[in-house]
Amino acid sequence: MKKYIFAIFAIFFSNNILANHSGVTFVTEHLPPYQIINDDSSVIGFATEVVLEVARRSKINYSLHGYPWVRTYNLALQKRNYCIFSITKIPSREKLFKWIGPITEKNNAVVWSLKSNEHGRKIKTLDDLKHYTTAVNKSDVTHMAMLNIGLTENKNLYVHEHSKSLINLLVTRPEIDFIVADDITIPHRARISGVSIDLLHRVIEVKSLSLNFYLACNIDTDVYIIEKLKTNLEKIHQDGTYQKILSRWKSKMPQLK
Repeated sequence: MKKYIFAIFAIFFSNNILANHSGVTFVTEHLPPYQIINDDSSVIGFATEVVLEVARRSKINYSLHGYPWVRTYNLALQKRNYCIFSITKIPSREKLFKWIGPITEKNNAVVWSLKSNEHGRKIKTLDDLKHYTTAVNKSDVTHMAMLNIGLTENKNLYVHEHSKSLINLLVTRPEIDFIVADDITIPHRARISGVSIDLLHRVIEVKSLSLNFYLACNIDTDVYIIEKLKTNLEKIHQDGTYQKILSRWKSKMPQLK
């Protein structure tokens, strides 16, 4: 009888714990092709597909919202059971979140110019950038990285507010020599800006700046949720699902020649 009562109590307790898990709120920014916020506020994209497949396999309730980066970051920082993607993992952020794991694999920052800009062929090291002007997005990890290599705002570093139009600076502002982006986003950035990918030159890779993007959650997120997300994100990288999703999105991208 005692065993029966204990078993009933255990089932009730377990179910009650699961019932109390209200699920996850995923928040993200507009960063094609990783995340694309449509006009109707729906969110699609390469990283979005990876994260939603993780949520589906984890069998947890979730909602998904797209906002500007600052709001997205602050929500994940302040609200329990909020998770953010795609976010870079840098030392200053490591203790601020519960890190679920990487969404992307082997993706470094790259400096780009127009092919018609002869300065692009003069860059042999990152230190050479100090003689020219590089544009980055404000508060982006690339902004911090360029400061770290010794560039100076309003001297050889131009800080831009709007990520959608970064490539347009190369075309419309002769004083801007370079921008910083990664190999995956650059074709989409070019298409959104109405600039042919054939006009761009891959100047130099910033090997010290990994732009691998992560899924991370608020520090007080339920342990149950954290473990489920971690386990299933690992499986997606191991069973070929990640590569299938990446290949599907790569097939839609203009190819750099």
